[in-house]
Amino acid sequence: MPEQSIRVLLVEDNQGLLETLADVLVSAGMEVVKAIDATAAFGLLAQGRYDVAVVDMVMPGPSGVDVVRKLKEFSPTTRIIICTAYYDSQLLPEARALGVDQTVQKPADPAALIALIQNLAGQVPVKE
Repeated sequence: MPEQSIRVLLVEDNQGLLETLADVLVSAGMEVVKAIDATAAFGLLAQGRYDVAVVDMVMPGPSGVDVVRKLKEFSPTTRIIICTAYYDSQLLPEARALGVDQTVQKPADPAALIALIQNLAGQVPVKE
């Protein structure tokens, strides 16, 4: 019986990176819902469940921490990966305190990101 597709919420303010990451995850068999910023992500939270969210930490307007807060409110079982190019001495500890599962440094290695998402969603990659 085939495994259910992993549903991923991808929040990234860089349009090119958003599209690239989405393409990589879709090619790995995942269902990807994209948000260009935190405000767009807020609008998507009520539209169904997400197994894993990959959230940019630093964005114009509301931050990744704001997205994490809302995610925990709407979908407490969603596993969360923060993907950031910047270490912010206040934002990262705050995000971790809110229950972020993993922090990944940009640019993320596509194969490692796929494996991490599969692991967090409870689907161990199958070796061929």
